[in-house]
Amino acid sequence: MGRSGRMDVIEGSGNFSPPGETSLTIGNFDGVHLGHRELLRRAVAHARDLRLEAVALTFTPHPVRFFTPKARFYEITSMGEKASRMEELGIDVLVVEAFTGAIGGMGPEEFARTVIHERLRARVVTVGYDFTFGRNRTGSPGMLRRIGSELGFDVDVVPPLLRGGEIVSSSRIRDLLLSGRVREAEELLCRPYAVSGRVIPGSARGRKLGFPTANVEFVQELLPMPGVYVIDAAVGSVVRRGVANVGFSPTFGENSLAVEAHLLDFTGDLYGQEMTVRFRDRIRDERKFKSVEELVRQIGKDVAYARSARLSTHPGTDSVDSGGRREDDGQ
Repeated sequence: MGRSGRMDVIEGSGNFSPPGETSLTIGNFDGVHLGHRELLRRAVAHARDLRLEAVALTFTPHPVRFFTPKARFYEITSMGEKASRMEELGIDVLVVEAFTGAIGGMGPEEFARTVIHERLRARVVTVGYDFTFGRNRTGSPGMLRRIGSELGFDVDVVPPLLRGGEIVSSSRIRDLLLSGRVREAEELLCRPYAVSGRVIPGSARGRKLGFPTANVEFVQELLPMPGVYVIDAAVGSVVRRGVANVGFSPTFGENSLAVEAHLLDFTGDLYGQEMTVRFRDRIRDERKFKSVEELVRQIGKDVAYARSARLSTHPGTDSVDSGGRREDDGQ
């Protein structure tokens, strides 16, 4: 890892002083999905082979936000989660470059010379097949190879990664989440999509119905399509299976978007605690019921489905059984 023993996070390429040459990969890495993981894996492999530091360069804000600030654009991962995933994959240093007019206005040759060569001291640069850089996104992997041959760095271009006959991409994952297809998104992310936040007081209606819920004040911009989901809810080191409603509580006429989670076989007070809600499977659409009794019967069916659901596990992610006990996935 970095010189501190953990991954170092540097704000701005101008503030990075590598002790030697580096193995560099560049991208927005939104989601750190399977395709991004291959980029990061290869950058780390080059670093280990050549005895270099493995460096990832990313940008904030996302260039889409900079160039089209009013666009309806949702990021899959926060910078904090992005950094955590990169550290797990072996990156030594994450350089977070402020995407400003100065960076966005650099021509491809200037960006390659100033940022890649002079500041980050790249010996080898790993990029995706669709990588663009420089003013108006005019730089391509082929151009980067040509510039690299002049400046003294190699370029490793990673081909597209296909799953289900389609390219794995951040935009594909966003579309899956916005259409409620969380299991497919999980396969591409290599983990369940999750939102997190503090548990705040709600209407307490769920408790009166016999299914107490935690109202999560989520911080993420991107929520799956409104509906009812099987979830794994993490509070501290404890992970429990549950059911969550994403939406507007149509039976009761409410119109503010909320995430309300019912944890199986749990009693206790969660107010004020931080909860992470991992979306595992979609049960049904949100709909308005004719009566409270009909709603309660349906919630009972939702809970039974969640209890019996057999879902995949991922390395480094705790799983739970239907009763909410923590299990080791053995990896």
